[in-house]
Amino acid sequence: MKYKIAQNQRILLKLALTPQMRQSIALLGMATKDLLEYVDTAVAANPFLKKEVQYKGTERGIKASKNKRELSDEYDYRANIPQEENQRLALISQVRMLGLEGKILEAAEYLIYEMNDNGYIEADLKEAAEALSTDLGKVAKALEAIQKMDPPGIGAGDVRECLQLQLKRQGKENSLEYLIVTKFITELASNEIDKISIALKSDRKKVKDAISNIKKLNPRPASTILAKEAQRVVPDLIAEVKDKNINLALNSDWLPQLEIHNPYKYEPDIAKDAQAKKFIKENMVSAKFLIDNLRKRQDTIYKVADYIVGFQVDGFNENGNGINTLTISEVAKALNMHPSTISRTVSNKYIQINGEVVCLKTLLSGGIKKRDGEIISKTNIKKKIETIINNEDKIHPLSDEEIRKRLEIEGIKMERRTIAKYRESIRILPAYLRRKAKSASSD
Repeated sequence: MKYKIAQNQRILLKLALTPQMRQSIALLGMATKDLLEYVDTAVAANPFLKKEVQYKGTERGIKASKNKRELSDEYDYRANIPQEENQRLALISQVRMLGLEGKILEAAEYLIYEMNDNGYIEADLKEAAEALSTDLGKVAKALEAIQKMDPPGIGAGDVRECLQLQLKRQGKENSLEYLIVTKFITELASNEIDKISIALKSDRKKVKDAISNIKKLNPRPASTILAKEAQRVVPDLIAEVKDKNINLALNSDWLPQLEIHNPYKYEPDIAKDAQAKKFIKENMVSAKFLIDNLRKRQDTIYKVADYIVGFQVDGFNENGNGINTLTISEVAKALNMHPSTISRTVSNKYIQINGEVVCLKTLLSGGIKKRDGEIISKTNIKKKIETIINNEDKIHPLSDEEIRKRLEIEGIKMERRTIAKYRESIRILPAYLRRKAKSASSD
């Protein structure tokens, strides 16, 4: 076989992100707290940026909260609800260091925004692929890359996979610990050593030691970096909904108000120096970029929220049927935006609706087709599961299989493991632990 060196010409169409575009993308994904910190840092570093006093009591803000209590002009109407610290940006930075490109990198960032506070990614990969207009293989590669990140176990779909990932990282893929986690996760949770040792025909002490090692693993690997703490949360938007009338406004009182400030305005001689001239130009451009991108961020948040609230307006009424099925890809298509833009927009953003503050993301929900063809949102299915469990016999709580059968009677056909995943997402214990919790409280 002969080899030869040759030169070839070809035309490639490639979008290169400018610093302004990168900043715009980063700002859109930030929570209000992180945005304020980012702006403070930018103002401290750029003498051409000046921050105005942000908050003055507004009639709009007061009106939106009057159903809670009477307010003074200085009333702080931020809500006491769990707020997720936006450490996702650190995870995003970690992803970008992995050398991923194109759709795989985009899918990885999308999945990180879908990650819950334990570090689990429960999003359906097929739905993610559809939302990002890419193939399932690229999303799977993105997930695989995330699962190799720190802390170990991050990016798992459930507790079993989380523990498996940590054991693999320790080189224990063929260990007794891995076998127990894989095949006996339920028995592991209830510490049924004898049952496991009999099933595996293994020495009881070896099983006990293996379980002891498993308990040293972290079933909530991201709890230290994505933990939700009770903090004062600033709603990004305030909405009043009555019947089908919506009054939506940006909560701009808490947003950083910036303006261009030239400290060398009355010192024209400074601008004659070449280095000073370059310094002034670069910082002036940077200041304008930030102000423009903050305005774009607010425009995007308002546009997306306006569509979502309008779509879900029926669910806010007293006789409403809850959240309708609405996905990120559907919002993106309706607004002619990219799905990743919608994902960043709804992440870490809060909206106050008729006095109640909720995460904007909770107004989105995928759906499942019932036997009669009706689409029911996943949010409403979770509510049904919660209602079924609240009304169960506390002495004989319902198993996931029994819950599945009850939903099937209503025309909702689902797998048992999906029921378990939904139940875990609303922080409800499995049946055997609910029974134990009940008996413990009665002792």
